[in-house]
Amino acid sequence: MLKTAIDRNLGTGVTTVRLDGELTPATVPEVGTVIAKAAAECPPAVIVDLTGLCHEDDPLLSVFATMTYDAQLHWGVPVLLCDAAPGVREGLEAFRTYVALYEDRGMASLAVHAKVPRWVRRHLRCEARSAAIARGVTGEACLTWGLEELHGPARLVANELTANAVVHSGGEFDLTLVHTGRYLRIAVQDGCTTMPRCPEGPPVTSTVMRPGSGRGLRIVAAAATHWGATPLLDGKIVWALIRSGHP
Repeated sequence: MLKTAIDRNLGTGVTTVRLDGELTPATVPEVGTVIAKAAAECPPAVIVDLTGLCHEDDPLLSVFATMTYDAQLHWGVPVLLCDAAPGVREGLEAFRTYVALYEDRGMASLAVHAKVPRWVRRHLRCEARSAAIARGVTGEACLTWGLEELHGPARLVANELTANAVVHSGGEFDLTLVHTGRYLRIAVQDGCTTMPRCPEGPPVTSTVMRPGSGRGLRIVAAAATHWGATPLLDGKIVWALIRSGHP
């Protein structure tokens, strides 16, 4: 049996995936799926903690080489492995050309920061002016990271995600921006567990749309390459990815 746990660190932006149990032919797809989902959220990096992992056959460890390659290819997100038990570490030697393996999580974290990930976080209050702050932070990040072509759509997405959080969360929330090299990720994490839904069917024709009508999510869906929401025990993350043409 294999157990997986995911920790999304608001302080660093890094997502840690912890694996506990045995890696077998039956559990390899589960490992691939959990790493793929973590990378698809486009954090600055995904650290895979192998402390509790054991395996029955060395070739099964190739899943980590595959997922490292896929995460970089599709999302521009680095995957770093750490805290492998001696047997797992020895088995990974055959794949060291393709994987980044560190002694512990601290060393992996240092490696992430050494690459100077393009990541910004801003804690915002539940008030109308937060949307303007989000636009400003996002626009500045785009210019700093050389993403001038994304300046307009990114500010628009940040505005709508923030405005939705102000209307629906009822509390403070966090805006995070990450440029992975493939995508600009704009995300808002709040304490409301109600998941957003983009209305089906054509939009209403009225030029005035009330809060909660779905206008904001329609705009996000139109401006972003992908968007979605991730449920958390104490809230949710609503995110949008905008494809970048510049690594």
